[in-house]
Amino acid sequence: MASKEQQRAVAKLCPEFNDGGYSHKGDISCDVCIHWDGKKCDINYFDNVLTSMDQT
Repeated sequence: MASKEQQRAVAKLCPEFNDGGYSHKGDISCDVCIHWDGKKCDINYFDNVLTSMDQT
């Protein structure tokens, strides 16, 4: 399961992040994304984005 820190970092870089219009005052995280099912990304972007962060 992804840590909260990982969820925040990935959400900032994810091209598919969508909070559905939720006002989160700049503190975004995967857990407010419409594609997050509570445990993982249902469109499989999380691992790809996380891996790309490790490459930089």
